[in-house]
Amino acid sequence: MAPARKILFLTNSELGQCNVAFAVAEEFLRRGEFDVHIGSYSPLAGLVEELNKRVGCGRPVEFHEIPGPSMTDLAIRSNIGLLFHRPGVKGATRGFQKVSTAMKNWRPSEYHQAYRSCLAMIEKLSPDIVVVDPILHVGLDACRTAKARVAILWPVPLKDVVIAIQPKAGIFWKYPVYASPFLLRFGKKPLTLSLSTGSGFPFPLPWKLILKNIYLVFRVIMTLTIGKSEPDELQDGKKPEGRNPFPLVNAYSKESLSLTPAFKELDFPLHVPANVISCGPILRKCPPLSTSDPELEAWLTKPTVLISLGSHVRLSESIAVEMAKGVRMVIAERPDMKILWKLKYDWESSDEFQKVLGAFITAGWVKVVSWIQADIMSVLETGRIATYVHHGGANSYFEACKVGAPQVILPQWLDTYDCATRVEWIGIGVNGSRIAAPGVEAEEFSKALLHVMSDEGISAKSAAVKDLCKGEGRIEAHDRMIEFCSN
Repeated sequence: MAPARKILFLTNSELGQCNVAFAVAEEFLRRGEFDVHIGSYSPLAGLVEELNKRVGCGRPVEFHEIPGPSMTDLAIRSNIGLLFHRPGVKGATRGFQKVSTAMKNWRPSEYHQAYRSCLAMIEKLSPDIVVVDPILHVGLDACRTAKARVAILWPVPLKDVVIAIQPKAGIFWKYPVYASPFLLRFGKKPLTLSLSTGSGFPFPLPWKLILKNIYLVFRVIMTLTIGKSEPDELQDGKKPEGRNPFPLVNAYSKESLSLTPAFKELDFPLHVPANVISCGPILRKCPPLSTSDPELEAWLTKPTVLISLGSHVRLSESIAVEMAKGVRMVIAERPDMKILWKLKYDWESSDEFQKVLGAFITAGWVKVVSWIQADIMSVLETGRIATYVHHGGANSYFEACKVGAPQVILPQWLDTYDCATRVEWIGIGVNGSRIAAPGVEAEEFSKALLHVMSDEGISAKSAAVKDLCKGEGRIEAHDRMIEFCSN
């Protein structure tokens, strides 16, 4: 019997990055054609264990730990606080500087140790294919050294994959600046941009903003060109063995297969090369809500607004209360609706919050929970979610597209501003905090939500997007990887 083929997923441990890897890894696991391996930082070990229990296949996923700090660890160590920032030049610059500060705290010895770990995995396993997170730079670096067969699994829209290769230098004058893992040449030096600046500029980019857009692009370039890691501490009078993270490794290349959860119709007009494959939303297979949370399923008796601002967002009291006021205004206009709100905030101890929404929660109009037990997709697939309010993260965007839910975006940092611009361009939602971002103002939020709920054009376009996304992106990604291995 021939030895089983092997696939190695190298991914960051943050949910926003690893969700697509888990979706495709689970598909490979269910098919049983490959031994599945996942390499990541220690926080992901528990999720791999959960995946094995969930699928219950004979050959479980094997987890390989990458040593060193994760992106979250770097952010905490750098004391950058929350990534929240205003849109515009000043706000975008501040947001980028925060991420840049975290990256500079990646010491050469830590990078080298993580890089060597990824390289050792590849050399030991000899996988038929390595599937890499585009911002796991140690993994990309190791794959380049090992000359591995690589597929880049992007969790983001197409613009973030191909922006640097747009005709006529479109990155500077055509598209609102958003720096993602792509390559530019600055003089003779290739430079990979892997950080967002979050300008919040509209599309098409008006003439009056082009110079500001160019300025922001060059701010990114200059920051990464002169970027240096914090030096290692001496050990016995000597520096430990290290490898400089800068310049960051390029994710996109003509030789690699790039798989994305996007379609051209879900983004701005772009030139997309043949090796960038649109799979459609890459989401995990979820049980029905009646199985995973029958109590919540029984509560969803009316069309419902789902509010979920991502796994990382813990709201301040001022923002939570403003949103609560906005929700109350919506209920006053639309008593036929319910509100399901995933809120990371101790609202039960807040007198102000209770004054605003307490009676509506008691009456059953509003349900506020700190965590939704079921997968968000299980909730969305009930067909009872009339509008999805989220922060603009790529996962939330594609979840809404999959089920055709109109969207209200409350952007707070980096790429979330890009998402707000995108939904308005496509016509499937609106920016719910254009004036107040990264905060929320009750009247602005309620008007945006009521507009989306009543606009027939937005509903029709969202339904068309649902029809476009009727296939399963994880299956398409699986099939494309199999085909790539066979070439």
